[in-house]
Parts: sequence; C-alpha cells; structure tokens
Amino acid sequence: MDHDEKIVNAENLNIDSTLNDISKELRPGETLILDVGNNYFDQTDQIYDTLVMRGYNVRKSFKNGRNQIIVNYKQH
Repeated sequence: MDHDEKIVNAENLNIDSTLNDISKELRPGETLILDVGNNYFDQTDQIYDTLVMRGYNVRKSFKNGRNQIIVNYKQH
C-alpha cells in the first residue's frame, strides 16, 4: 500500500461529517479510500455524487466484496 493512501470506514458515518473529515484530512498528492461496505441506503452513490460536485477526483471500486470510493485531492 502506498504511504500516501488512507482507508476510512464510511459504512456507518453521516455523509456530511464524512465529507468534512475528508476535507480536513486529504492533502495534495494523497489518496483516501472510503470503505462503504455493503452500500446500504445507496451511500456509495450519495457520497460519490457529493464529492464530484465539490470538485474531487473520485472513482468507485469494489474490493474484497466491499464498495469503496477512491478520492484524490482536487488539484488547482
């Protein structure tokens, strides 16, 4: 695993607080992996769409049977 990569369990988190945590933690050059797990209530899509609207470089992934969102810092 890359040393600039963090994994956050986003399965039971409030979307707004999760996004605030992302904006505080994510720095240029870092990658944050949000592990959404089983995607109850379509959190994966909600978090993904919100991050896209905020200008983050995001993509969805499915690893080890879990939904994940890979987030890269928005480069200005």
